[in-house]
Amino acid sequence: MRLTPAIGAQRGSGETVPRPGLELIFTELNRQWETDGRLVPGRLDEAWAVLADRSPWPGG
Repeated sequence: MRLTPAIGAQRGSGETVPRPGLELIFTELNRQWETDGRLVPGRLDEAWAVLADRSPWPGG
């Protein structure tokens, strides 16, 4: 079974054909998430960056 990418359709040559309708949906979803204060894929998560930067060892 062959699956196609979410934002494009594969041609036989491996070229991805843009599907602007789906891009508009995801752009609007990202805008709505930002408005709601939610984390948006591809953006830095400040809270996670602080946690990941800490030493896991006590006193470290």
